[in-house]
Amino acid sequence: MALNLTDIVEEARLSARALWDYGDSFFNPTVRLGVTGLSRAGKTVFITALIHGLTRGGRFPVFEAYASGRIARARLEPQPDDAVPRFDYENHVRTLVEERRWPNSTTDISELRLVIDYQRQNGADRTLTLDIVDYPGEWLLDLPLLSKSFEQWSTESLALSREPLRAELAAPWHQHLKTLDAEGREDEQAALKAAKLFTDYLRACRDERFAMSLLPPGRFLMPGGLAGSPALTFAPLEVPTGGTAPDGSLWAMMRRRYEAYKDVVVRPFFRDHFARLDRQIVLVDALAAFNAGPEALHDLEAALAGILDCFRIGRSTILSALFRPRIDRILFAATKADHLHHQSHDRLEAILRRTVAKAADRAEFAGAAIDVVALAAVRATR
Repeated sequence: MALNLTDIVEEARLSARALWDYGDSFFNPTVRLGVTGLSRAGKTVFITALIHGLTRGGRFPVFEAYASGRIARARLEPQPDDAVPRFDYENHVRTLVEERRWPNSTTDISELRLVIDYQRQNGADRTLTLDIVDYPGEWLLDLPLLSKSFEQWSTESLALSREPLRAELAAPWHQHLKTLDAEGREDEQAALKAAKLFTDYLRACRDERFAMSLLPPGRFLMPGGLAGSPALTFAPLEVPTGGTAPDGSLWAMMRRRYEAYKDVVVRPFFRDHFARLDRQIVLVDALAAFNAGPEALHDLEAALAGILDCFRIGRSTILSALFRPRIDRILFAATKADHLHHQSHDRLEAILRRTVAKAADRAEFAGAAIDVVALAAVRATR
């Protein structure tokens, strides 16, 4: 009953926020574009290059509105969300152009507002406000946790960690797991050590040699201000899926902290940011998965399917905009295409399209438009 009440409250808050956003955009047309991708996919460079190209004049041969001269100008304006960090565009440009190095990776959410003056195909002048929301792709993989109990998550995480490539990386954590009594008394030091070893395992999986993609909880690898808090100090346990945790046990302690993680981290992200997006770009470092082998590619496929399942997708209508916003266009982009000869770009797109095929079919059935492209935000090779 408590879970149902929580869901009802969250839906009411989402509807209220959607109604506010719709009223604001009625007089000032606004599109909220989410840009995400798993680690090292190139989110920061992509957004920087996109803004630089639109505001300073770049080459966008396949962007018809820009290529045909219908975009008069684009300019930056202060972002609307005072509680969200600003995307540090100017510093990222300086890092790329003057220092000739890559900017730091995305570790938190950020936002930037771009106002575009353009001409419609019928000749009418219009202004579009584009709010670009940058967030780590690992946070997306946390959203399915909202519908899973601690026991379900533990079972799935342990099964995944015992797959051939992951088992060796998880060995130190598995050894510690054998020493834990889930039904024994709660133990802070045991929880701290289990959380550290579990996080070490997740970090090892993300190494470019293995390039694993399924690594929830996402905040374990980028804790920010929550580092060391109880909400990030838990780990899977060997417990039955339908079991009941004894009061005062290590099991009850871990489950309580898992629920706190959902309340403190996952639900606010979904409510305040994710559920408000209109369009979505998902950047994919497919080449890293190819180089790491078939296990990494299979892992990437499962991660992308999980990401698509997280989206509230479907054809956008006035009713949905008012009460249940939907993402009606999603672009999957295979980044770093400049590492390949241009004649191979179609093959890279084809592989990515096949990787997301099953999930894309469900999205298109719901009325959302899905596309796949190979791109390079910055040409860094010859």
